[in-house]
Amino acid sequence: MPEIARMATSDEQIDAAIEEARRFAKIDRKVIRATYSAGTDSIILLLENGVTHSIPRRLLQGLTDANPEDLNRIELLGQGTGLYWPAMDVAHLVTGLLAGVYGSAKWMEQLQFEIENSRLSA
Repeated sequence: MPEIARMATSDEQIDAAIEEARRFAKIDRKVIRATYSAGTDSIILLLENGVTHSIPRRLLQGLTDANPEDLNRIELLGQGTGLYWPAMDVAHLVTGLLAGVYGSAKWMEQLQFEIENSRLSA
């Protein structure tokens, strides 16, 4: 039977990780409410600082074929740093969404290609 790999973490490494998390938490934007708007077909994020951010559903990987009932069921993860749609088993990080990252690198390439082609045909 193969031996289980073990990794030792020092108290210094743990303390450094906790400190880094504290520094990051000060600038990390958190969602206090996320909803789906059928009227605009968008995911609406209300951030803790009062800012509202709207993202068209068609841009979000994993949500393009979802039905409205499933889109309405959004769970907040990590005290508002992540969003999760249990019906589709899809999750997105808030920092990524606010930075315009709506999926994997491959997804983003395909999305950019589709956007450019739609502009050319318009």
